[in-house]
Amino acid sequence: MVLEIIVAAILIAVGFLSIYLSIKTKEKDKDLVIVLLVGLIALFAGAWIIFTKLTLMLILKKLAGLCLTGAGFFLIFAFPDITQYQLEGFSLTGIFIGIVLFVVGLYLLLLA
Repeated sequence: MVLEIIVAAILIAVGFLSIYLSIKTKEKDKDLVIVLLVGLIALFAGAWIIFTKLTLMLILKKLAGLCLTGAGFFLIFAFPDITQYQLEGFSLTGIFIGIVLFVVGLYLLLLA
């Protein structure tokens, strides 16, 4: 399982790098078109390996973890602390809820 994911990551990296380098040179050459096609094939092959090995539940857990971590980060660091339209204790409540969401999101991202 781990070896297949590593091979898929290498294929995706080779695909992105070959696409980037063939676009960056801006030359009209048949060899560059072949490199571009090989890069696209490697990119799709790597993505296919990853998506066939990973289950949908794992992908949904990681996506939920990313969303919860982002919401928690917002509530911890960017929650408004303006007393014109909210009471003073609401900022502490927002930070508390943000810490809870951040920890749950990190758990889903890293451990689940």
